[in-house]
Amino acid sequence: MFRALVWTLIPILLFACTPFERPSTVVDCASTPSREQLQKESWLQQEGIWQLRQSALLEIRTKKIPLEGVLRLDTAQHEARLVAMNEMGLVLFDLELNEQEQQLHRSVPQLQQQPGFAVGVAESLRRIFLAPTPRLSDQLQDSLRLLRDLPGGRLEFIFGCSGELQETRQQNDAANWRVLYRDYRPVAGQLIPHEIIFNDYDHGVKLSLWVREVKRNDE
Repeated sequence: MFRALVWTLIPILLFACTPFERPSTVVDCASTPSREQLQKESWLQQEGIWQLRQSALLEIRTKKIPLEGVLRLDTAQHEARLVAMNEMGLVLFDLELNEQEQQLHRSVPQLQQQPGFAVGVAESLRRIFLAPTPRLSDQLQDSLRLLRDLPGGRLEFIFGCSGELQETRQQNDAANWRVLYRDYRPVAGQLIPHEIIFNDYDHGVKLSLWVREVKRNDE
């Protein structure tokens, strides 16, 4: 999904296979949330408008590309807008998306000329922040794991003892990717992950996000 961005930033690059990561182990809890709580109580399931200032690292093989960004996330409307900058503060792109579509408001010429750039970045952000999300119809396994059968594989959600989403994993004929949510901290009455790691195994790309500041703008 990051192919266009990679070829823009690194003119000559061969993708390498990413080692397969073991699924997360479900921990033992003194008490566990119900299926309904797992489906509803994640911060991404709560209606709100959040502004996240993030540092990011894009890794492809031995190449590392640092980025900075400000993300506006509307969990009620299922929309997001990311303004990404380099370390010098130059705006690289301004991208808005929802669960189905994306719009590139502006970008540096090198990125704007790359076919599929906006689609690829939007799809990765969509998987991290917008969709897929747990459903009540998902199968409950091991108390803290929800499973959904897909053609040629499955979609999996793993939670912590307090009901916070720890991992989303899709592995089937259509896609092979994983998101890890770590370092939860309380913000405006919600537990917000301050470290997010996205792996796109199909393209050998890893994106790490560190949340530096979080504000809730609808209160």
